[in-house]
Amino acid sequence: MVFRSLSSFFILISFIYTSKITKTVDGTSSTNEALNWAEITATRLVACYYNESSGIWKNELAWQSGNTLESLANFLHLRNTSLKYVFNQTYVKTDMFVGGDCFDDYQWWLLGWVQAYSIDPNIKYLNRAADIYDIVVNKAWNVTTCRGGIFWCPDKSYKNAITNELFFTSTMRLHPYASLLHKPSTYYLDWAVKQWQWFEQTHMINNNYLINDGLTDDTCLNNNQTTWTYNQGVILSGLALLANATNNVTLLNIAQNIADATIQHLTYPPSGQILKEPCEPNCDNDQKLFKGIFIRHLNYLIPYLKDPLHIDKYRSFIQQNAISLWTTDRCESDGLFGLLWNKTSSSSNSCDPSRDSATTSSALDLFIAAAGGSTSSEQVSAASTWMLLGMGNCMDDRNGSMANFYRSGVNESVCRETGESDIGAVAYDYELKCDGSSFCRIRTLSDRHSTPVGWTYEDGNAVTVTCTNGMSLVNCYLRTN
Repeated sequence: MVFRSLSSFFILISFIYTSKITKTVDGTSSTNEALNWAEITATRLVACYYNESSGIWKNELAWQSGNTLESLANFLHLRNTSLKYVFNQTYVKTDMFVGGDCFDDYQWWLLGWVQAYSIDPNIKYLNRAADIYDIVVNKAWNVTTCRGGIFWCPDKSYKNAITNELFFTSTMRLHPYASLLHKPSTYYLDWAVKQWQWFEQTHMINNNYLINDGLTDDTCLNNNQTTWTYNQGVILSGLALLANATNNVTLLNIAQNIADATIQHLTYPPSGQILKEPCEPNCDNDQKLFKGIFIRHLNYLIPYLKDPLHIDKYRSFIQQNAISLWTTDRCESDGLFGLLWNKTSSSSNSCDPSRDSATTSSALDLFIAAAGGSTSSEQVSAASTWMLLGMGNCMDDRNGSMANFYRSGVNESVCRETGESDIGAVAYDYELKCDGSSFCRIRTLSDRHSTPVGWTYEDGNAVTVTCTNGMSLVNCYLRTN
């Protein structure tokens, strides 16, 4: 069997270091707002929450940091920034067992290292992924219980969906590198076929095409437990890669059925377009990342699909979720995103108490997926008076700065409302540091006599805003009306 190139696995755009307005085919101004949201989210996660001493992120579980590593790699596929240093720092500070004590914990990091290698092809990242895989094969695969499959943990005989989906997908992710890893050319592919055949006959995929949590210990039947969103996600990319390797379109049909069932059954009514974890609004720390994992693997699936209707359906679903999240559940006091992607209140004073690095990493997955599915003529953007132009101070093409009113210590709502009340305001940039201190500039055509009370006027040498300078932890918003 011939494996096709993984190059189509990602939707790439040109590497750029600053955000800039571009022109679409009809001459109108355009920017990829979703990609800008991805950049500011990735940057904040690294700048404020990455622990360089331990190599993992603060305020999330160790297995979740393997996911955040993978998500960071996905962002760097879209925009090449200095955040790449995290790969080597994490490698040096962690080992194969950093994720936890169970085989699913190991495999999240396996996928993270494979993805890091795709961005920064240092063989040590790939070797670590392969070493983790060998441990899982040698210690977790067992035929005496349920005639095959991977144990959840070394001390637990439970065979659950996620550990086995991870093994299936990890196997296919390593398949293209078989020769580089000194394995027979079909070594990983043979394991993937074996694992899929076992998984399919377990009937963990129920009659609704949703995947339950695992198998009963005594009878090895579907235990009919919770259909978590990540169980519907991880399998999608494995099926896509195996379909690509074997020319078996049936596998793509199964993947589409699972994705369709997720949108039908695991979303908020009445629209059925915003993803909902079964535990919401009271999810535990493990469950906070599940939705991002589903979206990430749905996005991995899309490039392999042949049906334009399904492609459009999934891209639209991703985009609607992204717009809903970034307009309703970002906390202005720390820049973190909450658990709920369908939050009914967008008040800056009602920050989701469940927010942390994990829920924000989940948001990063969503914004990356939305950015990858948009084009220069069809951008993802929330209907708003202000559009996120990008990370950094608001500038013109010659790095010029407009005249502005500035003030420190105000929240973003005050910053934005001040801009809205100024008839000459063109844009505003808002800095929110890791310690919560803030600074606002209203870029304006108004003169100093229009300076609001409590604000300071500063002259400038530009008359418009067209780009940003890329400064971390500063967001530039362009007025759209």
